Amino acid sequence: MRPFQSRQVILAFVACAVAAGSLLVIGSAQADMALFRVEQRWYDSPNPPMTTPGGAGTYQAYIHPYYVDTPHKLYLRPPATAIVEPGNPIGGAFTLPTGFINVIYTFTIGGSFPVWPGYTTYFYVSYYNGPGGFGPNHGATGPTRIVFPTTMGNPYPTYTSTHRKWISGNYGDGDPVTPTTTFDGRYDLSRGGSITVTPGPRRFGGTMKIFYGPNAGFDQYIYYFWPAYYKAYGNYLCFDEGKFGCAPSTFASDIGDTTAYLEATWYRLNVTGTGTGAQTKANTAKATTPTTPSGAAPTPYGNASFITGMRRYLNLIHPWTTGFAKVHNAKGSAWRFFNPEPITPQAQGYDISLGDVTLSVKKRNYNWVFNKTLSTITTTTSTPFTQVLKGVTRVVSMVRPRLVHDYNVPVGSSADPITNIWQAARLHTMRVFFLPEPTGMLMLGAGIAALLGLSRMRWR
Repeated sequence: MRPFQSRQVILAFVACAVAAGSLLVIGSAQADMALFRVEQRWYDSPNPPMTTPGGAGTYQAYIHPYYVDTPHKLYLRPPATAIVEPGNPIGGAFTLPTGFINVIYTFTIGGSFPVWPGYTTYFYVSYYNGPGGFGPNHGATGPTRIVFPTTMGNPYPTYTSTHRKWISGNYGDGDPVTPTTTFDGRYDLSRGGSITVTPGPRRFGGTMKIFYGPNAGFDQYIYYFWPAYYKAYGNYLCFDEGKFGCAPSTFASDIGDTTAYLEATWYRLNVTGTGTGAQTKANTAKATTPTTPSGAAPTPYGNASFITGMRRYLNLIHPWTTGFAKVHNAKGSAWRFFNPEPITPQAQGYDISLGDVTLSVKKRNYNWVFNKTLSTITTTTSTPFTQVLKGVTRVVSMVRPRLVHDYNVPVGSSADPITNIWQAARLHTMRVFFLPEPTGMLMLGAGIAALLGLSRMRWR
């Protein structure tokens, strides 16, 4: 009887172990879990060095979640967990969690890092990702060209290498079909440029937006317009299709969305011999009307008495896609200070299965030196930082194109018109590297525990 009882106990233990393992799998038949990491790249100004095709430069971020930046070391972080379809097949939908990208740091452009001549900028970086939802049947159904529509159309440009000139179109001429007056003014003039998208297999794509923390922004000292000097304060915002305050839980990208992500207030500064008498330091704002009895100081109760202006940065976007995307703007896709030629950032996404491989991803850092005499930049590349990913099972590469239009509300007179002073073509890519599923590893652990239990009982 004793051996028989022992076998019953053993079978019961095995059943409990299998049941415990099964509880580690998501209950729904429509969902599973997988570990992942993400690499991002931005294609914009041709410095860092140009890439082909398109002539854009690239900036590459560290893989997330991957590191904590300290003065001395880079510490590895564990991968994050995504919700995927069972087996995580090619073309299978998945959801990335909020906050696996979480970045806070500061840096300065100016002085020893003078990328924008005439501007010294102090950036306060604080951002995180909203939820990423991706799957089939999303985005354009076929080759699509996206423009901000105008009455005279947005014809694609023609380029002649002989005269090095764009000789036609894509300028968004004429009155806008849909006026943009959200910010108490017209921000629709000169909305040139276009986005071309050809969807990939299954029209795979979706939404993942970056959101900014409450302290994100920048301060900027501007001496480019000498003898006039300015101080600017910028802040990030979330604006989508005429509505402010979009939240991670509600934001979704659509084809041709108009969004805004940045605004900056410019203050004209006093200089010696101008302004309001006693205030002659270059870092004090100039007042339009003195408010103290002596006429020496502006009001402390707001900006109404200062000479100010406003800059607003608006976007035209397409959702993330594994297809092909290209951004073109003959009016202003070049880097305005150093390259007069337009760029056409472009990239092709994909969705592939690798089985179980080890990948080495190299992160390259660039050092820029500005020659004030020649107004040129020399770029050198530092030794790449290698990031190793083990057990990669699936890679999904997605592309998100963007047109940027920068509008200026003039400093001083409110009667001056709003002008479009800067435009840019941008492209953002994201590679999602899936690693072994945590459910499988947990079930393996449960199985090992069961075997250990069996071994111990048999020993007894």
